[in-house]
Amino acid sequence: MINVCYLYIRSIEDWRVLRMWVEFRRKHLRFIYVPVINFLRYPLSSFRTRRYIKKIVKNFIQELNTSKASRIRIIYNFADSPHTFGDFMITAMLGRFLALSGHQLVLTAVDSTRRSDWEDLDKNIQDERIGELLDLAKYLLPESAKVELVKNYLPMSSDVNLDSKSFYAAAPYFLDLLITKYKWPLPDSFLLRVGTSDTSEPYIAWHVRKATYDSRRNLTSSSVQNDFETLKKKFPDHSIMLISDSAGLEDAFLALTGSRKTEARILRGVRILPQPVPGFQNAIPAVLGASFYFQRGGGGIGIAPMFSSIPYLNLCADKTHYINLCVNKTHFNEWSGNRILPWSTENQLFVYAKENVQSFPIQRLINRLKV
Repeated sequence: MINVCYLYIRSIEDWRVLRMWVEFRRKHLRFIYVPVINFLRYPLSSFRTRRYIKKIVKNFIQELNTSKASRIRIIYNFADSPHTFGDFMITAMLGRFLALSGHQLVLTAVDSTRRSDWEDLDKNIQDERIGELLDLAKYLLPESAKVELVKNYLPMSSDVNLDSKSFYAAAPYFLDLLITKYKWPLPDSFLLRVGTSDTSEPYIAWHVRKATYDSRRNLTSSSVQNDFETLKKKFPDHSIMLISDSAGLEDAFLALTGSRKTEARILRGVRILPQPVPGFQNAIPAVLGASFYFQRGGGGIGIAPMFSSIPYLNLCADKTHYINLCVNKTHFNEWSGNRILPWSTENQLFVYAKENVQSFPIQRLINRLKV
Protein backbone atom coordinates (compact mmCIF):
# COMPACT_ATOMS: atom_id res chain seq x y z
CA MET A 1 0.00 0.00 0.00
CA ILE A 2 2.85 2.36 0.83
CA ASN A 3 4.52 1.69 -2.52
CA VAL A 4 1.28 2.38 -4.40
CA CYS A 5 0.86 5.69 -2.59
CA TYR A 6 4.48 6.58 -3.37
CA LEU A 7 3.80 6.27 -7.10
CA TYR A 8 1.21 9.00 -6.94
CA ILE A 9 2.72 11.30 -4.33
CA ARG A 10 5.78 12.71 -6.04
CA SER A 11 5.60 16.42 -5.29
CA ILE A 12 4.87 18.90 -2.55
CA GLU A 13 1.64 19.72 -4.35
CA ASP A 14 0.54 16.08 -4.15
CA TRP A 15 1.24 16.06 -0.43
CA ARG A 16 -0.73 19.29 -0.01
CA VAL A 17 -3.74 17.86 -1.83
CA LEU A 18 -3.57 14.69 0.26
CA ARG A 19 -3.45 16.67 3.50
CA MET A 20 -6.40 18.79 2.37
CA TRP A 21 -8.40 15.62 1.69
CA VAL A 22 -7.54 14.12 5.07
CA GLU A 23 -8.51 17.36 6.81
CA PHE A 24 -11.77 17.58 4.86
CA ARG A 25 -12.62 14.00 5.73
CA ARG A 26 -11.87 14.57 9.42
CA LYS A 27 -13.93 17.76 9.66
CA HIS A 28 -16.91 16.95 7.45
CA LEU A 29 -17.32 13.35 6.33
CA ARG A 30 -17.16 12.04 9.92
CA PHE A 31 -20.65 13.48 10.43
CA ILE A 32 -21.84 11.12 7.71
CA TYR A 33 -19.92 7.93 8.30
CA VAL A 34 -19.71 8.02 12.12
CA PRO A 35 -23.52 7.78 12.58
CA VAL A 36 -23.63 4.99 10.00
CA ILE A 37 -20.83 3.08 11.74
CA ASN A 38 -22.49 3.58 15.11
CA PHE A 39 -25.81 2.33 13.78
CA LEU A 40 -24.14 -0.80 12.42
CA ARG A 41 -22.08 -1.30 15.59
CA TYR A 42 -24.88 -1.01 18.13
CA PRO A 43 -27.45 -3.80 18.48
CA LEU A 44 -30.81 -3.34 16.85
CA SER A 45 -32.34 -3.51 20.33
CA SER A 46 -30.62 -0.21 21.17
CA PHE A 47 -32.22 1.44 18.15
CA ARG A 48 -35.61 0.09 19.17
CA THR A 49 -35.09 1.33 22.72
CA ARG A 50 -34.30 4.83 21.50
CA ARG A 51 -37.38 4.79 19.27
CA TYR A 52 -39.54 3.58 22.17
CA ILE A 53 -38.33 6.35 24.47
CA LYS A 54 -38.86 8.95 21.75
CA LYS A 55 -42.48 7.79 21.59
CA ILE A 56 -42.85 8.09 25.37
CA VAL A 57 -41.51 11.64 25.31
CA LYS A 58 -43.72 12.62 22.35
CA ASN A 59 -46.82 11.32 24.13
CA PHE A 60 -45.74 13.10 27.31
CA ILE A 61 -45.38 16.43 25.50
CA GLN A 62 -48.75 16.01 23.78
CA GLU A 63 -50.53 15.13 27.04
CA LEU A 64 -48.83 17.98 28.86
CA ASN A 65 -50.03 20.44 26.22
CA THR A 66 -53.57 19.16 25.74
CA SER A 67 -54.82 17.60 28.98
CA LYS A 68 -56.21 19.34 32.03
CA ALA A 69 -53.81 17.45 34.28
CA SER A 70 -52.06 19.85 36.62
CA ARG A 71 -49.31 17.60 37.91
CA ILE A 72 -46.60 15.22 36.69
CA ARG A 73 -46.16 11.92 38.53
CA ILE A 74 -42.99 9.84 38.12
CA ILE A 75 -43.25 6.20 39.18
CA TYR A 76 -40.27 4.27 40.55
CA ASN A 77 -41.70 0.78 41.04
CA PHE A 78 -39.44 -1.57 43.00
CA ALA A 79 -41.13 -4.50 41.22
CA ASP A 80 -39.31 -3.60 37.99
CA SER A 81 -36.58 -1.24 39.21
CA PRO A 82 -33.27 -1.89 41.03
CA HIS A 83 -32.13 -0.86 44.49
CA THR A 84 -29.09 0.98 43.12
CA PHE A 85 -28.56 4.60 44.13
CA GLY A 86 -27.40 5.68 40.68
CA ASP A 87 -30.50 4.53 38.79
CA PHE A 88 -32.77 6.10 41.38
CA MET A 89 -30.76 9.33 41.40
CA ILE A 90 -31.09 9.77 37.64
CA THR A 91 -34.86 9.37 37.94
CA ALA A 92 -34.94 11.93 40.75
CA MET A 93 -32.83 14.33 38.68
CA LEU A 94 -35.38 14.12 35.86
CA GLY A 95 -37.96 15.04 38.46
CA ARG A 96 -35.76 17.92 39.59
CA PHE A 97 -35.59 19.16 36.00
CA LEU A 98 -39.37 19.02 35.56
CA ALA A 99 -40.08 20.67 38.91
CA LEU A 100 -37.59 23.48 38.32
CA SER A 101 -39.13 23.96 34.87
CA GLY A 102 -42.32 25.09 36.62
CA HIS A 103 -44.36 21.88 36.87
CA GLN A 104 -45.97 20.36 39.93
CA LEU A 105 -44.26 17.06 40.56
CA VAL A 106 -44.76 13.91 42.60
CA LEU A 107 -42.19 11.12 42.74
CA THR A 108 -44.00 7.96 43.80
CA ALA A 109 -42.06 4.90 44.97
CA VAL A 110 -44.15 1.72 44.82
CA ASP A 111 -43.25 -1.11 47.19
CA SER A 112 -45.68 -3.96 46.50
CA THR A 113 -43.07 -6.48 45.38
CA ARG A 114 -39.35 -6.16 44.71
CA ARG A 115 -37.36 -7.14 41.64
CA SER A 116 -35.17 -10.24 41.97
CA ASP A 117 -31.90 -8.27 42.21
CA TRP A 118 -33.09 -6.79 45.50
CA GLU A 119 -32.15 -10.18 46.92
CA ASP A 120 -28.52 -9.06 46.61
CA LEU A 121 -29.27 -7.19 49.84
CA ASP A 122 -30.33 -8.68 53.15
CA LYS A 123 -33.98 -8.07 54.03
CA ASN A 124 -33.23 -5.52 56.74
CA ILE A 125 -30.79 -3.74 54.41
CA GLN A 126 -33.49 -3.65 51.72
CA ASP A 127 -35.83 -1.75 54.04
CA GLU A 128 -33.03 0.64 55.03
CA ARG A 129 -32.23 1.21 51.36
CA ILE A 130 -35.79 2.28 50.60
CA GLY A 131 -35.57 4.88 53.35
CA GLU A 132 -32.23 6.09 51.97
CA LEU A 133 -33.65 6.38 48.45
CA LEU A 134 -36.61 8.42 49.64
CA ASP A 135 -34.30 10.71 51.64
CA LEU A 136 -32.13 11.10 48.55
CA ALA A 137 -35.15 12.18 46.48
CA LYS A 138 -36.09 14.77 49.11
CA TYR A 139 -32.49 16.02 49.09
CA LEU A 140 -32.43 16.45 45.31
CA LEU A 141 -35.94 17.72 44.60
CA PRO A 142 -37.07 21.29 45.30
CA GLU A 143 -39.44 21.89 48.21
CA SER A 144 -42.37 22.25 45.83
CA ALA A 145 -42.08 18.57 44.81
CA LYS A 146 -43.62 15.71 46.75
CA VAL A 147 -42.04 12.33 47.54
CA GLU A 148 -44.21 9.43 48.63
CA LEU A 149 -44.07 5.67 49.25
CA VAL A 150 -47.14 3.57 48.46
CA LYS A 151 -47.98 -0.13 48.43
CA ASN A 152 -50.14 0.03 45.34
CA TYR A 153 -50.39 2.52 42.52
CA LEU A 154 -53.28 3.41 40.25
CA PRO A 155 -52.92 6.12 37.60
CA MET A 156 -54.84 9.29 38.38
CA SER A 157 -56.58 11.26 35.66
CA SER A 158 -55.45 14.46 37.34
CA ASP A 159 -51.80 13.55 36.67
CA VAL A 160 -49.56 13.19 33.65
CA ASN A 161 -48.18 9.79 34.60
CA LEU A 162 -44.66 8.63 33.72
CA ASP A 163 -45.26 5.05 34.71
CA SER A 164 -44.00 2.80 31.93
CA LYS A 165 -42.34 -0.42 33.05
CA SER A 166 -38.78 0.13 34.33
CA PHE A 167 -39.11 3.85 33.67
CA TYR A 168 -35.74 4.46 35.36
CA ALA A 169 -34.08 3.01 32.23
CA ALA A 170 -35.82 5.59 30.04
CA ALA A 171 -35.13 8.57 32.32
CA PRO A 172 -31.66 9.62 31.00
CA TYR A 173 -32.63 9.64 27.32
CA PHE A 174 -36.02 11.13 28.22
CA LEU A 175 -34.22 14.09 29.79
CA ASP A 176 -31.81 14.33 26.86
CA LEU A 177 -34.70 14.54 24.38
CA LEU A 178 -36.49 17.24 26.36
CA ILE A 179 -33.38 19.40 26.08
CA THR A 180 -32.00 18.53 22.64
CA LYS A 181 -35.14 17.80 20.62
CA TYR A 182 -37.85 19.78 22.36
CA LYS A 183 -35.52 22.64 23.36
CA TRP A 184 -36.50 22.85 27.00
CA PRO A 185 -34.05 25.26 28.65
CA LEU A 186 -31.85 24.12 31.49
CA PRO A 187 -33.12 25.72 34.73
CA ASP A 188 -30.56 27.96 36.39
CA SER A 189 -30.39 25.93 39.59
CA PHE A 190 -30.68 22.47 38.00
CA LEU A 191 -27.02 21.44 38.05
CA LEU A 192 -25.77 20.33 41.45
CA ARG A 193 -23.32 22.52 43.31
CA VAL A 194 -22.03 22.89 46.83
CA GLY A 195 -21.62 26.12 48.77
CA THR A 196 -18.64 25.07 50.87
CA SER A 197 -16.31 22.10 50.51
CA ASP A 198 -15.65 19.51 53.18
CA THR A 199 -12.08 20.70 53.59
CA SER A 200 -10.22 23.99 53.32
CA GLU A 201 -7.54 22.45 51.12
CA PRO A 202 -7.93 21.68 47.40
CA TYR A 203 -8.64 18.03 46.76
CA ILE A 204 -9.77 15.61 44.12
CA ALA A 205 -12.47 13.01 44.79
CA TRP A 206 -11.79 9.39 43.83
CA HIS A 207 -14.52 6.78 44.10
CA VAL A 208 -13.18 3.33 44.99
CA ARG A 209 -15.97 0.83 44.44
CA LYS A 210 -16.59 -2.13 46.74
CA ALA A 211 -19.99 -3.81 46.50
CA THR A 212 -21.46 -7.23 47.19
CA TYR A 213 -23.36 -7.16 43.89
CA ASP A 214 -21.64 -7.20 40.50
CA SER A 215 -18.29 -7.67 42.22
CA ARG A 216 -16.44 -7.89 38.87
CA ARG A 217 -16.47 -4.08 38.88
CA ASN A 218 -14.80 -3.83 42.30
CA LEU A 219 -11.29 -2.44 42.02
CA THR A 220 -8.24 -4.67 42.35
CA SER A 221 -5.30 -3.63 44.53
CA SER A 222 -3.05 -3.14 41.50
CA SER A 223 -5.66 -0.95 39.82
CA VAL A 224 -5.91 1.23 42.94
CA GLN A 225 -2.14 1.53 43.20
CA ASN A 226 -1.66 2.41 39.53
CA ASP A 227 -4.44 5.01 39.56
CA PHE A 228 -2.99 6.61 42.69
CA GLU A 229 0.34 7.18 40.94
CA THR A 230 -1.38 8.72 37.91
CA LEU A 231 -3.60 11.00 39.99
CA LYS A 232 -0.72 12.03 42.26
CA LYS A 233 1.35 13.01 39.24
CA LYS A 234 -1.47 14.99 37.62
CA PHE A 235 -2.56 16.78 40.82
CA PRO A 236 0.63 17.24 42.92
CA ASP A 237 -0.84 20.18 44.87
CA HIS A 238 -4.08 18.44 45.79
CA SER A 239 -5.09 16.03 48.50
CA ILE A 240 -6.94 12.89 47.39
CA MET A 241 -10.25 12.13 49.06
CA LEU A 242 -11.39 8.52 48.77
CA ILE A 243 -15.15 8.11 48.32
CA SER A 244 -16.83 4.82 49.27
CA ASP A 245 -18.58 2.92 52.01
CA SER A 246 -16.57 1.52 54.93
CA ALA A 247 -15.63 -1.69 53.07
CA GLY A 248 -14.45 0.23 50.01
CA LEU A 249 -12.40 2.66 52.08
CA GLU A 250 -10.76 -0.15 54.05
CA ASP A 251 -9.80 -2.03 50.88
CA ALA A 252 -8.41 1.11 49.23
CA PHE A 253 -6.37 2.13 52.29
CA LEU A 254 -5.06 -1.43 52.54
CA ALA A 255 -3.96 -1.39 48.89
CA LEU A 256 -2.26 2.00 49.30
CA THR A 257 -0.84 1.90 52.81
CA GLY A 258 -0.88 -1.73 53.91
CA SER A 259 -3.33 -0.90 56.69
CA ARG A 260 -7.15 -0.95 56.84
CA LYS A 261 -7.21 2.13 59.09
CA THR A 262 -9.20 4.74 57.23
CA GLU A 263 -7.58 7.88 58.58
CA ALA A 264 -5.94 10.81 56.86
CA ARG A 265 -2.22 10.43 56.25
CA ILE A 266 0.60 11.49 53.97
CA LEU A 267 1.51 8.92 51.33
CA ARG A 268 4.52 9.57 49.11
CA GLY A 269 4.10 13.32 49.48
CA VAL A 270 0.33 13.42 48.99
CA ARG A 271 -2.32 13.62 51.69
CA ILE A 272 -5.03 10.99 51.34
CA LEU A 273 -8.20 11.21 53.40
CA PRO A 274 -11.46 9.26 53.65
CA GLN A 275 -14.94 10.53 52.85
CA PRO A 276 -15.73 12.71 55.91
CA VAL A 277 -19.24 11.39 56.65
CA PRO A 278 -20.39 7.91 55.56
CA GLY A 279 -23.40 7.34 53.34
CA PHE A 280 -24.32 7.92 49.70
CA GLN A 281 -26.15 11.19 50.28
CA ASN A 282 -23.27 12.54 52.37
CA ALA A 283 -20.86 11.68 49.58
CA ILE A 284 -22.58 14.10 47.18
CA PRO A 285 -21.32 17.36 48.74
CA ALA A 286 -17.89 15.77 49.22
CA VAL A 287 -17.76 15.03 45.49
CA LEU A 288 -19.12 18.41 44.44
CA GLY A 289 -16.53 20.23 46.56
CA ALA A 290 -13.65 18.59 44.69
CA SER A 291 -11.55 20.10 41.91
CA PHE A 292 -11.82 16.86 39.92
CA TYR A 293 -13.63 13.52 40.21
CA PHE A 294 -12.46 10.11 39.06
CA GLN A 295 -13.96 6.65 39.17
CA ARG A 296 -13.17 3.33 37.55
CA GLY A 297 -15.70 0.52 37.23
CA GLY A 298 -18.84 2.50 37.78
CA GLY A 299 -20.73 3.33 40.94
CA GLY A 300 -23.87 5.35 41.60
CA ILE A 301 -22.06 8.32 43.17
CA GLY A 302 -20.61 9.02 39.71
CA ILE A 303 -24.01 10.47 38.81
CA ALA A 304 -23.35 13.50 41.05
CA PRO A 305 -20.49 15.01 38.99
CA MET A 306 -22.34 14.16 35.77
CA PHE A 307 -25.15 16.46 36.93
CA SER A 308 -22.71 19.21 37.87
CA SER A 309 -20.07 21.40 36.26
CA ILE A 310 -16.99 19.86 37.93
CA PRO A 311 -14.45 18.08 35.70
CA TYR A 312 -14.48 14.29 35.82
CA LEU A 313 -13.31 11.07 34.21
CA ASN A 314 -15.79 8.22 34.62
CA LEU A 315 -14.83 4.77 33.35
CA CYS A 316 -17.86 2.55 32.92
CA ALA A 317 -17.65 -1.23 32.54
CA ASP A 318 -21.07 -1.60 30.89
CA LYS A 319 -23.21 0.14 28.33
CA THR A 320 -25.60 2.42 30.13
CA HIS A 321 -29.19 3.55 29.98
CA TYR A 322 -27.88 6.68 28.29
CA ILE A 323 -28.44 4.74 25.06
CA ASN A 324 -24.81 4.82 24.00
CA LEU A 325 -24.41 8.57 24.19
CA CYS A 326 -21.03 7.96 25.81
CA VAL A 327 -17.54 7.89 24.39
CA ASN A 328 -17.34 4.36 23.03
CA LYS A 329 -13.92 3.88 21.42
CA THR A 330 -11.34 1.14 21.67
CA HIS A 331 -8.59 3.64 20.82
CA PHE A 332 -8.77 6.88 22.77
CA ASN A 333 -6.12 9.02 21.08
CA GLU A 334 -8.72 11.58 20.04
CA TRP A 335 -12.02 12.94 21.28
CA SER A 336 -15.08 11.30 19.76
CA GLY A 337 -17.16 14.46 19.89
CA ASN A 338 -19.91 12.70 21.85
CA ARG A 339 -21.22 13.98 25.16
CA ILE A 340 -22.86 11.81 27.76
CA LEU A 341 -25.32 14.60 28.67
CA PRO A 342 -26.38 17.77 26.82
CA TRP A 343 -24.54 20.11 29.18
CA SER A 344 -21.34 18.03 29.42
CA THR A 345 -18.12 19.86 28.58
CA GLU A 346 -14.79 18.69 27.19
CA ASN A 347 -13.60 18.41 30.79
CA GLN A 348 -16.35 15.92 31.64
CA LEU A 349 -15.51 12.59 30.09
CA PHE A 350 -17.51 9.37 30.32
CA VAL A 351 -15.77 6.36 28.79
CA TYR A 352 -17.17 2.92 28.09
CA ALA A 353 -14.18 0.75 29.00
CA LYS A 354 -15.78 -2.54 27.97
CA GLU A 355 -13.80 -5.63 29.05
CA ASN A 356 -10.64 -3.97 30.37
CA VAL A 357 -12.08 -1.67 33.01
CA GLN A 358 -9.42 -2.69 35.57
CA SER A 359 -6.49 -1.96 33.26
CA PHE A 360 -7.87 0.77 30.98
CA PRO A 361 -5.08 3.41 30.86
CA ILE A 362 -6.12 6.85 32.06
CA GLN A 363 -2.99 9.00 31.90
CA ARG A 364 -3.45 10.23 28.34
CA LEU A 365 -7.11 11.00 28.95
CA ILE A 366 -6.45 12.89 32.18
CA ASN A 367 -3.57 14.83 30.63
CA ARG A 368 -5.88 16.11 27.91
CA LEU A 369 -8.42 17.42 30.38
CA LYS A 370 -8.01 21.13 31.10
CA VAL A 371 -7.93 20.89 34.87
